[in-house]
Amino acid sequence: MTSRSHRRSPRRRLVVATGVALVAGALTIPGAVAVTSATTATTPSAKRLHDDFNGDGYADLAIGAPGTTVNGQRSAGAVSVLYGSSSGLSTSRKQVVQWPGAPDAEYGSGSYGTNIASADLDGDGYADLLSSVHRYMMDVEDGYAVVVNWGGPGGLSSSARTLTWSPSNESQGQFAVGDVDGDKHPDLVTFGADAWLDETPETDNGDGTVRHGPFTREHLEAKKTYFEVDPQRDGYKSLTAGDVTGDGIADIAVRAGSSGTSDSRGVALLTGGANGLTPKGWLRDAQGRSVGGEEVAIGDLNKDGYGDIVVGRSDDRYDGALGLPTKGGALGVVYGGPGGVSTTRKPVWINQDTTSVPGTGELGDGMGSSLSIGDTNGDGYLDVATGLPGEDLDGITDAGSVLVLRGGANGLTGTGAKSFSQNTGGVPGSAEKGDRFGARTALVDADADKKDGLVVGDPAENADNGAVWVFSATSTGITATGSLAFGSATMGLPATGARFGASLAD
Repeated sequence: MTSRSHRRSPRRRLVVATGVALVAGALTIPGAVAVTSATTATTPSAKRLHDDFNGDGYADLAIGAPGTTVNGQRSAGAVSVLYGSSSGLSTSRKQVVQWPGAPDAEYGSGSYGTNIASADLDGDGYADLLSSVHRYMMDVEDGYAVVVNWGGPGGLSSSARTLTWSPSNESQGQFAVGDVDGDKHPDLVTFGADAWLDETPETDNGDGTVRHGPFTREHLEAKKTYFEVDPQRDGYKSLTAGDVTGDGIADIAVRAGSSGTSDSRGVALLTGGANGLTPKGWLRDAQGRSVGGEEVAIGDLNKDGYGDIVVGRSDDRYDGALGLPTKGGALGVVYGGPGGVSTTRKPVWINQDTTSVPGTGELGDGMGSSLSIGDTNGDGYLDVATGLPGEDLDGITDAGSVLVLRGGANGLTGTGAKSFSQNTGGVPGSAEKGDRFGARTALVDADADKKDGLVVGDPAENADNGAVWVFSATSTGITATGSLAFGSATMGLPATGARFGASLAD
């Protein structure tokens, strides 16, 4: 075989999360169908985790496979959940939910599991699973919806509830979740037009929408407000929630633009508060250049109480002309502070040419793909995992690898960095051309030992069937020893074209 947070407040982990918009009068529709039941929680925890779907005190892992065929319909989509325990993740403790397929549908709903996230929307102490669904309406080919499977003592509900839909292809259903108004309830954020059945899409109130918690399963009613990022720009691509200012309220980083010789990519910061989201401008490096890219994650890397913004710049095709130190892809780190961006600590770029980082920066490596943040060795500092799906290994094109970089008192560093691929000893499988190992990553503490293990998703593995690898963590960090790999067939689902591992929610 070849191949986002708010979970632990003492470590101030508020990382990449995608979220939803919520409307009154939402309708329950036939949704995800349970294939295998989860083990009922037997040891409830006094402190529930945002990614704990069954409330047993252990973090769970959700794996999206948006290409899964259901009832004869290609790409209806499915999500598999591995439930955590004192022994970590195991494929024997699983649940699978899927979108109902319709083989004769001209534009059937599908790609359930493309974007997934977890959050306790209704405040019952159990995490809920959020996912976008594409081609949502039969007569709207490019529409999308965001749906939720509710968590509970037996795991996730078997039917998904529709939260919102848009008759457009706004940012491919990207969303973010976090408490942006400071009332201790998750709020859900989305871009652009939104509507419900016979409503007119609301497009004149700003760039995006916030629906404020708490939410209920019965009516899904919530206060709704709007925000604007920058009246001079548009083309927003994704949202990330995290506490940059250290006030316990989530802030929002908005990724915009696409690659080009003029560097049209950028990341804007909006700080949260009781009066709504406040634009703070676009992120810049020490030379005044835009810090933009394809991925964003937020976490407190230096343990100073402020979340730091990590931007993954995986597309380096035009960066030579821009004079950026990002060959092969890079991470741009902008440190947080009480007003948003730190005024005392300068932003930095880190790539494979940075001291102590394994490998060498080569065009197309894709460093910065899929960021995740967590403490991989239990030292209290958050670390960063990033994929390099375009990395060539021993002459094998685009075999792919993953880097884990260490956080510390001085922030993110190359010192102590580790690299993993399918050619690493102890890792199941072997590197093959076009595998693109590392397309997705997640860091999750599934055994509650205060160390986050590494999960790697490779949706391109075996001709787009996909696969996932699970690595343990020790006091020295991530280890390949004892790592395991599996795909859709292990979950009891059809494997052909499933793109298993295309998204991960820890």
